[in-house]
Amino acid sequence: MKKTSITIFILLFTFHCRIFKPSSLDPAEDLGSLQSMLRLLSLADAFNTYSQTVVFMKFTDPSGNPYINGVVTYSVFNEADENGTIPSQNGESGNVQSYTVTLDANGRGFLYFSERGIANLSVATSGGTLVGAASFRIYNGITKQSFSLLTQGGIVQFILEDIANYRNRLATNISFTSLGSVNGRQFIYLEVLTSYVSPSQNTSIGYIASSSDGENYDLVTKIDGVTIEKGVGYEVVLKISKPVFNGSEYVFFLAEEKHDFAGPPPNILGFRNLALRIPAFFTPNSSVVTGLTLDPTFFLYRPDNFPWIYPAFYFGNGRYLISPTFYSAVETKPILLNADFSVNQDLNSSYSCNLANSIVNSVGFQIVSIGGTEYLQCPSSSLTSPIQVRSIEGNTISNRVVIFDGTQNFESLPVFVRGKFVATFGTAPIGYTFNADNYSLPNPILVRNASPISGFNSSIINSGTSGILRTVKSSGNADYFILSSNPTFSTPTIEIFRSTDSLASVTLLPGFPGTYSTGISNAEQLQSANGKLNYSYAISAGTGVGFFPIYLTRFTQDDGNWEALPRLIKIR
Repeated sequence: MKKTSITIFILLFTFHCRIFKPSSLDPAEDLGSLQSMLRLLSLADAFNTYSQTVVFMKFTDPSGNPYINGVVTYSVFNEADENGTIPSQNGESGNVQSYTVTLDANGRGFLYFSERGIANLSVATSGGTLVGAASFRIYNGITKQSFSLLTQGGIVQFILEDIANYRNRLATNISFTSLGSVNGRQFIYLEVLTSYVSPSQNTSIGYIASSSDGENYDLVTKIDGVTIEKGVGYEVVLKISKPVFNGSEYVFFLAEEKHDFAGPPPNILGFRNLALRIPAFFTPNSSVVTGLTLDPTFFLYRPDNFPWIYPAFYFGNGRYLISPTFYSAVETKPILLNADFSVNQDLNSSYSCNLANSIVNSVGFQIVSIGGTEYLQCPSSSLTSPIQVRSIEGNTISNRVVIFDGTQNFESLPVFVRGKFVATFGTAPIGYTFNADNYSLPNPILVRNASPISGFNSSIINSGTSGILRTVKSSGNADYFILSSNPTFSTPTIEIFRSTDSLASVTLLPGFPGTYSTGISNAEQLQSANGKLNYSYAISAGTGVGFFPIYLTRFTQDDGNWEALPRLIKIR
C-alpha cells in the first residue's frame, strides 16, 4: 500500500498535477467549456416544448381528507424564465404560462408539463384559501421511481399516483387507437400534429407503438409514405388492421382514405390499399408503406371505421389473410396474399369462406394449431346446428369440411381456445366446449360436450343467433371471454368471463370502474398480458386554458377484480 501511494505521488508530480488542474472557468479552459456546454443544454431543454410529462397526483390534508374541488396552480421555472422570455399559452414563445387543475371528489388531478426545469405547485381550497406548495424537478426520462419533491410546505400531503414522460409530442392528439396484440406484444396507434390552423385544417403523422406488458411502450415506429390531414370539405384518414406476425416482422394492412363529409356514407375522393412491415428485431424509427396490387374494385375497411372487426392473419408458409370489400356490390371477401403481398386467391370463391355478415362471422376466422399443423378455419354456414366450417391446411392449402354438432342452434361460432373449441348457445347464452381430438381426421365431426362450462351463463338476452361472443384474450393460465350486446361496441353491454382452470369453469368479472374511465368502442382495447386483462383508452383533462390527452390502461388483479386506479401509459 505504501509503495502504491509513492507511485501515485511521483506520477502526479511528473504531470504537474494537470489531471486535477483547477479551471479559472474561462470559456477557453476545459472546465469552463464544459460548464458552458451544460448551460447551453439546459437552455435548449428549457425551450424544448416537444416533449411532455403527465403527472397524476392526489392532494389531501394531513389527516388524509382530499381537497375536493381544490385548485392547483403550477408552472415550470427554467432558463427561459431567467432569460426573460415572455410566457405563452402553449409555449409558442418557448416559455409556457401557469396552468391550473381543479381537483375531483378524491382530491386527484392530472398535471401537464411541456417544459423542463423546476415545477412549482400551489394548492388552494375550493374557496380559494392557499393551503400548501411544493416543487420538484421535471426532466426527460423521469419515472415514478425517480420522482421526489424538492420542497414542500403547508397542510398538504402531495401523493404521486403515477407519472409518464413522452418524447416528440406523442401526447398532443386525442387520436389513440388500440390495434390488438400478437407475439406477446400489444399495439396502439397515435397521431401527432405537424401543422395546425383549426380543428378542420391540420396535418398529422402516425405512429405505431408496442408493449410487452400493456403499460410501457418501448418500441415506436413512424409510418412513412402516407398522408393524414383535414382540409376544407375533406379529410384523409388511415384505417389500420390488427397486427400479424410472420416470424420476423409485424405486418399491418392499411387503408388511406380521402373522403368528404357527405352521407353517411361519405363520398370517396381517393383511396390506397397498403401494407406496413415493422421488423421485430432492431425495430426502426420509421417504416415506409407498400402499395397492394388488389383489384381496383377492392377496398380495405371502406364500409365503416371498424378495421379491428375484419380478420387479418399470417398463415402457413408466407401467406396473409386480409378482408377487402368489393364494390359496388359492397361484399366483403377474404383474400389470401403471398409473401410479397401479391394475390394468391379469393377464399370465398375457392373455399366458400363466408364473410358476408362480417360482424358475426369474423370471430369464426381463426388460426387453429393442432398436432404441430396449422389450419386456417373459416365459417361457411349460418348459425344453425350442425354448422360447417372450412379448415385449410397451412402447408398444402388443401381444405376439408369440419362439422360442429351443437345439438341446438349455435348462438356464436366456435372459437379455438387452449386446445378446445368454445361456443355459446341460447337466447341467454351458455358456454360449452368441444374437444378437438378428431379435428385432424379427413372428415371430422365435433360434438358439443354434455356439460356446460361452469359459471358461463350470460345475462345478455338476444335473438339466440347474435354471436355475442366477440373475442377471447389469453395469457399465462388465464382466458378472458369478451361478450358484447353490440358487435361494433357502440354503447354496448359487456360481460367478461375469466377462466384459470383450462375452461372447466369461469367467473364473471365486475364491471369497469367509472372513475378516470371512458366507454369501450373497440374490442381490441381489451388485451391480456401476464395472466391479467388490461383495458387501454384515452381521456382528456384541462389546464385552465385548454385540454390535453391522457393515455391510460387499467389492469385486473390476481383475483380478477379491477385495480382501483388506472396507470398512465408510458411511451418511449
